[in-house]
Amino acid sequence: MIIKNGKVFIDGSYHEVDVRITNGVIREIGCDLKYDEVYDAKGQYVFAGFMDTHIHGACRTNCGTSVESMKEICASLPQYGVTSFIPTPLDDGDPSHCASLVRNIRAAKGAPGADILGIFIYSAYKNRSISYYAPPINPTKERTLALCDNDLSDIRSIIIAPELPGGQEHISWLVQNGVIPAIGFSEGYADDIREAVRRGARLTDHFPNGFPALDHHISQGTTQCLLEDELYMQLNPDCIHVAPEFIQMMFRVKGEDKFVAVSDSSELMGAPEGEYQMGNKTVYVRDGAVRDINGKLVTGAHTFDENMRTFKAKGFSMETIGKIFSENASKAFQISDRGKIEVGRRADLVIMSEDLYVQRTMINGEWFYTK
Repeated sequence: MIIKNGKVFIDGSYHEVDVRITNGVIREIGCDLKYDEVYDAKGQYVFAGFMDTHIHGACRTNCGTSVESMKEICASLPQYGVTSFIPTPLDDGDPSHCASLVRNIRAAKGAPGADILGIFIYSAYKNRSISYYAPPINPTKERTLALCDNDLSDIRSIIIAPELPGGQEHISWLVQNGVIPAIGFSEGYADDIREAVRRGARLTDHFPNGFPALDHHISQGTTQCLLEDELYMQLNPDCIHVAPEFIQMMFRVKGEDKFVAVSDSSELMGAPEGEYQMGNKTVYVRDGAVRDINGKLVTGAHTFDENMRTFKAKGFSMETIGKIFSENASKAFQISDRGKIEVGRRADLVIMSEDLYVQRTMINGEWFYTK
């Protein structure tokens, strides 16, 4: 197959080139390529398939609730352009419950639809002193292994506040075992972040949500995250979790290449406005946000492509959108077999209209979703 006449996003900009796909792999990129089967993408954008690296749920269910619900999530995400994702199950303090969620996610691997790239355990290793959050649990090897049935092989990332007792040592241990420590829900100081990065942390949880507000009197960890060149920052780009002007400021400080768009979405992804029950909490979807009875922002509810349209409406350039929504995730997670339109990578592609609605989604060289 040849995809012709589209605006193809490669290395931070758009190119008028053709893309040849054979046996599920991108084989050639160039002009005036010839083949029997052609898709004419005239007037449309062509992106590498989106990788949502922080997603708690969809389809009115949380990641890992059951094997069947995970398969439903896999099948639903390509309509939003997502071809790979990292399910993000919640550690509620009971390791055995988290392990059951991980087990169900693993059992759903290989299901038709978006590919499960691994697991991001949203651990209880958080440190926020405000009353809304549960008290922190200090990280230990034994507890982390209990969260995943003593198998770290497909655990992509684990959230951790590095200032917790044993936190820095745990970061080193995670890195040694191929797991990316994600700094988040941290009240640590600049020295804590510097040490975490020195030990191999290279990712923050959706920044700056979960971190203390900026305070210019203190050498804060929040500020230091922006100053660490090695850190990639997950970002919920719905422009509700983070105001667009604050996003612009972060881009100027750190550079767009270090930000990774995530849906941070929940079981309420795409839900209409109204009252809902999330576990033992009553929440409300209003003006696109999920909030508790006191108005506190709880979680995301937007689809991946909807956030792209929001970004465009807020004045961010199409080049910025291409970077943070399409190419940066594979860099942050050091994934080289997909996540970019490049010869030799997997043919996971998204065709979008000029107003950024998904028209077609290709997975492994086959059209999986057509509008």
